Amino acid sequence: MKIGLILLFGGVVALSSLNNAVSQTEPVNQNQLPDVPLFFADALSFASEKNGMSRLDVYVDVGYDVLHFINEGDVYRAGYEVTVTVNDSLGPAVDEKSWLETIETKEYEKSISPRTSNLSQCSFTLLPGRYQITIQVSDSDTKKIARLKKAVTVRNYANGRFSLSDIMLVNSLKFEGGKRVVSPNIQGNVGNISDSFFVFFEAYKRLNVDSTLISVKVYNPKGIVVQQDSFYQKLPAEVTPCFRRLRIAGLTAGEYVVGAEAHPHQQNSDGSSVDAAAFSSRPFSLHWKGLPVSIVDLDLAIDQMQYMLNKDELERMKKAEGERKREMFMAYWKRRDPSPNTERNELMEEYYSRVEYVNKHFGHYVDGWRSDMGMVYIIFGVPSNIERHPFDIDAKPYEIWTYYELNREFVFIDQSGFGDFKLQNPIWDIWRNRPR
Repeated sequence: MKIGLILLFGGVVALSSLNNAVSQTEPVNQNQLPDVPLFFADALSFASEKNGMSRLDVYVDVGYDVLHFINEGDVYRAGYEVTVTVNDSLGPAVDEKSWLETIETKEYEKSISPRTSNLSQCSFTLLPGRYQITIQVSDSDTKKIARLKKAVTVRNYANGRFSLSDIMLVNSLKFEGGKRVVSPNIQGNVGNISDSFFVFFEAYKRLNVDSTLISVKVYNPKGIVVQQDSFYQKLPAEVTPCFRRLRIAGLTAGEYVVGAEAHPHQQNSDGSSVDAAAFSSRPFSLHWKGLPVSIVDLDLAIDQMQYMLNKDELERMKKAEGERKREMFMAYWKRRDPSPNTERNELMEEYYSRVEYVNKHFGHYVDGWRSDMGMVYIIFGVPSNIERHPFDIDAKPYEIWTYYELNREFVFIDQSGFGDFKLQNPIWDIWRNRPR
């Protein structure tokens, strides 16, 4: 989906396309070509009924907005094929499954909504070990293909006295006909949930115990526990499903890890006890609704707007407190939303995808967004042409970025010889034309 945008930076017009930069940043670890359907996937391991084997459940979540719906009378219909291939650590494929999915809706708005998706699942029975899974989604109408590769560890649940399965994030938990109906959260983001969410895992016992104390902790990126909860879990059978609610109130946007730890104690006939500790963990993220997932720190996101805001606007937004700061931030981008009637703000996504790109590629002594190359890339996007001169005689390494549509050329020189490229001539015209 190519969408041409006009980005205004202090009176300077830069033309770009959403897929020129690192757009569509939500799905992670994707190996794909531009302009193809995107999707999310998760893989979780559980105990298997087959001796010496484990079960790997693979979930695939495809958004309606990336599929091609066809209007057939009063119904909009789309279809796609999913193929999941499992390779062992040495490379050979050990199993593969394919299936077709068909989606129908009578609502056009639903067919293009980024908030609506279709979830499907398949399972593999595998020996414990490390694998790589490749998931391919092919649109039935356009034949466009997207692929995602993911390294997974299938854990061994057969040999231990007590163990916990992988942890599933839960979107919703309902009771239907006396049974729990679990809707898994495949994207790994809990930011669209109001106040709390559930995690699910299974406990496997081969001990003579009827309960255990389980501690569930949430860790921030520094490994510090920011939330902790303990509960007693009854263990009436060899396999026990466990659910626990986690609060998101008080957590800031960012990346986290949730861990579950159990210590069942078996009392032996001689009075001694056996402690069979078990642990399981998984990452999750908390990102605000309506914001690109690359924004995990609002203060930093506001700092990174220096190429959009004049000094006074920037200072007012930075000095705001609490919810007011977030409201000002969202209001600014809402006023510049090129498609205000949709849930996405393509301009904001484009801007912060560029910030994310330059942080990965142009960071040196400073963050990439603060560098000269980062500034030019954020403002003008991908150059039409790049000339690299790393080894010219009697010359420092330099690069020339040309933007043919804008009739602009930028020369960056590495004066230090350590990859710290600086603009040969500062772009004063941009700063002169910025609003005051």
